[in-house]
Amino acid sequence: MKLDDLKHNFAQQIETSSSEAKLALQIDELKVKTKKYQRDIKVRDFMEISISLLLIPVWLYGLTISFNWVQSLGCVLATLTSLYIPYKLLKARRLSPCKDDSIRAYLHQEQQRLAQQKQLLESIVWWYIAPIFVSVMLITLGANMDDNGVIQLDTHMQLYYLIVLLGMVGIYFWNKRAAEKRFGPLLARVEQQLNELSDE
Repeated sequence: MKLDDLKHNFAQQIETSSSEAKLALQIDELKVKTKKYQRDIKVRDFMEISISLLLIPVWLYGLTISFNWVQSLGCVLATLTSLYIPYKLLKARRLSPCKDDSIRAYLHQEQQRLAQQKQLLESIVWWYIAPIFVSVMLITLGANMDDNGVIQLDTHMQLYYLIVLLGMVGIYFWNKRAAEKRFGPLLARVEQQLNELSDE
């Protein structure tokens, strides 16, 4: 083997170990960031699940004292929503089992975790806000129903529904932006590191 070949092999080994060290450092930085988000997600889920479960007795009590079928329907829907919210939050944290402990497997798992949380935030209006709004709307509409079954909505209630509806639209766009801002960069970084691993 010639001296030039030895130099070339040595340079390649140094470059390989340098890129591996760089990747390990990037993975460590990513782990620190994702651990912080995981803690935030656990706290958020604990709060949301606790509130949902604590509201179930309230909705069931409302069902026993409801004046008509509209209010009863609202209480039933609110109870089902209070059961569905914990299911949805816990499902978004469930991951497919990791086949090995390689860097690639870790990155795939983080990619799945971040994508699920991003999708959860982007769709919050449909599985969280809208069912609660419809439930409360049915309960309040039932409270404004006369003995003939006709709903009597005054201007105050119409304004209330309009404000809540505008709030829902605002929450939708705010959460879509928050999902992109919070999880988008991390997800892009994980995908970039997966691509770098594939290129090697």
